[in-house]
Amino acid sequence: MMIQIQDTVAETLTQNIGADNVFGKYNIDFCCGGGMTLEQACKESGVAFETLKQEIEAITNTISRDVKYDDFNIEDSIDYVSTNFHQYFSENVPLIGQYAAKVAQVHGEDHGEVVEVNAVFMQLATLLSNCLTLDEVQLFPKMTSYSDNSNTVNVASEISILTLKLASNYKTIGAFLKELSGLTNKFTAPEGACNTYQTLYVKLADLEQKLHNYMHFQMNVLFSKI
Repeated sequence: MMIQIQDTVAETLTQNIGADNVFGKYNIDFCCGGGMTLEQACKESGVAFETLKQEIEAITNTISRDVKYDDFNIEDSIDYVSTNFHQYFSENVPLIGQYAAKVAQVHGEDHGEVVEVNAVFMQLATLLSNCLTLDEVQLFPKMTSYSDNSNTVNVASEISILTLKLASNYKTIGAFLKELSGLTNKFTAPEGACNTYQTLYVKLADLEQKLHNYMHFQMNVLFSKI
């Protein structure tokens, strides 16, 4: 698909796998800011559209993709979220929490920002846990019911309420991520930081990317199936 300057960030990411890496490079919000056009995004980030376009096309051409998101039905989309995001979060968020608490305890006196990092991360982790529970207990079953049920009007209405709630939560998660990035100098550990300190920042950077991809997929792929 040819990339046009009036395409939205979300549309571009959905059609071009790997675009998230380019958007991240230029600090373009492709989650909650996914509705803005590439023209707006380029203006805000200070990058020329042609530069952005060429980099997205280059990385997209180097990544193979067996299935396009547009080809996913509801069940495929739910399975994708569960396999690629929920499993990652369940394995990594508790571990990151342990690292954050340890670094805050050991290094908080000399590096006060890590105490704030721990506090913000705890809030993020709690809200994310609520979102994942909402996915698994309410959203996914209702979407499956919508797919299987001929009486879809009421189900669609219930799903709409859930997606609005999740979208609101995602905005808050996005704000937490921005705060963490600011506190950590874009997840750059100070010189001489111990292994746990460095590992914490690496894992936080990975989590940021994973969360942006998760929230983008939910809002611009999964939710659009209804």
